[in-house]
Amino acid sequence: MNADALDPHWIRTWAANITAHLQSVLSAFDTYYPFPPGENEVVLADPDQRSLDATPTNPDTPPDLTAFYKVIKEVTMPDIGNGFFIHPPDLVVAQLAEGPVLLSDGNTGTVFASNGGGILYVIGPDNTVHRSHDASTDSGFEPVATDLRDFLGQVLNAVAHFTATRTPGDL
Repeated sequence: MNADALDPHWIRTWAANITAHLQSVLSAFDTYYPFPPGENEVVLADPDQRSLDATPTNPDTPPDLTAFYKVIKEVTMPDIGNGFFIHPPDLVVAQLAEGPVLLSDGNTGTVFASNGGGILYVIGPDNTVHRSHDASTDSGFEPVATDLRDFLGQVLNAVAHFTATRTPGDL
C-alpha cells in the first residue's frame, strides 16, 4: 500500500479531528445561534461492519469508498457551514439502484455525500471526487479532489475554518 492510500488509521485520525472541531463548535453553539444544534457527528461503523455489508459488491465500487465505510458509517454536520453529509452505505446503495451518475469525463460515479444546499459529491471508479453544478444528478459534475483522501482533507479544512471563524469554508 502506498503512503498516500486511504488506510484505516488515517480515517480514524481524520474522524477524531472532525469530532474535536464539532465539540468545539457545539460547546459554544448557543452563544452564536438562537436555535439548538442538530445532530452533528461522525458515526463509526459497527464492530461487525454491517454498514460495509450494504455496499455493493461491484467491481466499479471505488476502493477508497469501501475503505472509508469499513471505519465510518456516516458523517452528519447540518450546523457546520451550510451543512455537509457523507451518506450512510444504505443510502449509497439506494442511489446506485437508480443507476450510476454520468460524469463529465465519460466515467460513471457513485453519489456518497451532499451539502445542505443539495449539491452532490460523486466518487468515480478511480477514486476521483466530483461536485455537481446544481442539486441534481443531471446538472453536470466537475472534479474537486484527486481521491477520497484529498476530499476528506478539504472537508477537514472547511470544518476547521468554520470552527475558527463561524463562516463557511470552501467545499
